Amino acid sequence: MDELRAVGDPETPWKLTATHLSIYKWAVSRPFVSVAETADVLGMSQAAAQRALDELTVAQLMESQQVSTGGEGAPRQTAWRVLNPQIAASRLAAAESRLRQTVADLDDSRKRLDELFGVYSVLADAGCTQNSVEVFGTLSAVLSLVDEASLACKEEMVTCQPGGGRPPEQLEQALARDLALLGRGVRMRTLYQHSARYHAPTRDYVEKVTAAGAEVRTCPELFGRLIAFDRSAAFIPHHSMPGGAAVVRDASTLAFLCGAFDRAWDLATPFGNRLDTLALGELHQNILRLLGEGARDETIARRLGMSLRTCRKHVAEIFEQLGAKSRFQAGYLTGDRGVLK
Repeated sequence: MDELRAVGDPETPWKLTATHLSIYKWAVSRPFVSVAETADVLGMSQAAAQRALDELTVAQLMESQQVSTGGEGAPRQTAWRVLNPQIAASRLAAAESRLRQTVADLDDSRKRLDELFGVYSVLADAGCTQNSVEVFGTLSAVLSLVDEASLACKEEMVTCQPGGGRPPEQLEQALARDLALLGRGVRMRTLYQHSARYHAPTRDYVEKVTAAGAEVRTCPELFGRLIAFDRSAAFIPHHSMPGGAAVVRDASTLAFLCGAFDRAWDLATPFGNRLDTLALGELHQNILRLLGEGARDETIARRLGMSLRTCRKHVAEIFEQLGAKSRFQAGYLTGDRGVLK
């Protein structure tokens, strides 16, 4: 027996299943049917039969009534009888009419927005707009704009992603967009922190995009989060609204942001599934420097985009390499041996 699907609000369209049709065809020759009879004849549980009869009632294909189970004074029970399908068909016609009107309204709104975009484009080409920086406060709005900018991108996209590995759901959303970008011949460069190499979902994502032509490198620390398209629009996080972003189109600001990315890129190490000797050495150098500044493990972990557990593991490795038993001793040995470059 196929799974029943609730019909829902009587003002909305519904979907009839094979179960609904079987009940209707069986009940059409009977004055009334009960839940128990329906369940017994069609071989379903009484709960499933009750649900199906209720759904047929909402669909206006059946109606329920209280009927007597015997003579005068006998108890009454709920039973159902079939109705003319034209009643339900008229409801579908009304729903279809509302849907047609909604489509027409959407089409009209799209035409008006296209007209406004044409006006805005003329002003932008003439340098008359003042929106060199626009702020968007919701993640959904930002993601829509990123998708739109990605579709319009023709030459290059650069991204800077601090904080270690990215959440799997974000990587899944980005993968289709980025593969489409690369498929059009757009150059894509991404910076992560070294700690991202320990994050399995990020490694899988990097493997797929690099196979399609992307370039990915890692650094111990990054200057901040950035996505830039064709050096004509850049997205940076909003300072106080989680999920929000500022979209920068000012040429001087874009040059500064992309220049910062290029400098970090030149100092970065190509992404590998594990930290190679050079990358591990850079990471330990940064941990030593932060330890020397008196930073706590929690601060170091946040700065270098790793978990507290991973941070403490690296600190223990550094202590073992130096032969140190405390932070004070590690600091002394670091200075005495000239370990920091």
